[in-house]
Amino acid sequence: MKHILLLILFMSPFILVAQKSIKITYEQKSMYSDAFFNQIPEGSRESFRTILAKPSYFELINNGDYSLFKSINLKEEAVPSTEISTKTVIHQGTIFTPLKVFILKDFSSGISTECAVIKEKEYYVQKSFSKEALFNDNKSKVIDGYMCKSAYALNTANDTIRYWYTQDIPVIDGPFSMHDIPGLILSVESKNRIVYATKIEFFDKKLVLETIPKNAEFITKEELVIKRVDALKAESYTDEFGAKHETHSIHIKADN
Repeated sequence: MKHILLLILFMSPFILVAQKSIKITYEQKSMYSDAFFNQIPEGSRESFRTILAKPSYFELINNGDYSLFKSINLKEEAVPSTEISTKTVIHQGTIFTPLKVFILKDFSSGISTECAVIKEKEYYVQKSFSKEALFNDNKSKVIDGYMCKSAYALNTANDTIRYWYTQDIPVIDGPFSMHDIPGLILSVESKNRIVYATKIEFFDKKLVLETIPKNAEFITKEELVIKRVDALKAESYTDEFGAKHETHSIHIKADN
């Protein structure tokens, strides 16, 4: 009888994962250096400071077989031009479009599918789950009532990225592409970014996730890089009324 009871207790967490879904809402705050903003034309600099100071919001839904991490509440913002318009040249300013994030993880195949939007066209890239060199320490803290442990990694710029995860919730998942930390990630901290859970919801049913469109265009990572470079090239066209339109992009190097 003791052996049977032990088996039931051991299997209970896995039954819970298979039968329930969980939804976590995350908020992200990013920090940028003066060197970053100095790359932006001076007339638009303060407007971009205001826009980029606002938090970004994401949602992670995990139903046991798949999980979807996506951006929510996206909103374009217009930055007026400080250049003087004339009868022949009208400066319409800059449209700031926040980055769309869509990462679908298939736990049975170990494949994640990410969506990238370039010039209003969606492209999809698939890749196998990658392994990150993680280091564990003895740090712990309570987040939203859950005891969390700490693990950290070093990125290519030697910046420490710290993950706070809980094992009180029997789910192995987290924001963006993270998948191999042994628990549910509730917070991510680095020099330039903080991501933290603001809401956790449990469901007694298996939630249906948003799927990839049937006509989705899949490309490789290398092709995606080329398309992003091409998107930065200046463009011009003449509309039906004979007015000439020009667009140009400025490449801004991200903070390390």
